[in-house]
Amino acid sequence: MRFRMILFVIFICFYALFAAFNLSNATDINFGFTSFSNVPIFLSVTVAFAAGAIFMLPFMFGGRKKEKKEKPVKEKKKKGKENDIPVEQPENNLPL
Repeated sequence: MRFRMILFVIFICFYALFAAFNLSNATDINFGFTSFSNVPIFLSVTVAFAAGAIFMLPFMFGGRKKEKKEKPVKEKKKKGKENDIPVEQPENNLPL
């Protein structure tokens, strides 16, 4: 648990550095029906990452669970005279 927290803090520090270095980098984003101008690059990357994570959630948690079906055991047939003679099975399954 502590290891996850340390990794999370390191990730947040790297993200803050990325955002700080790219504050002056801006771009225009056009959706066809509307346009945003001077959007910082780190903000567009963050929105794209969040959208990908949100769209992935149903696939992560909504998967079907398949039930395992037991395969029937196939009996092997032996060639020869053994197939002609019926074998009596004991009625109880107790060991002898």
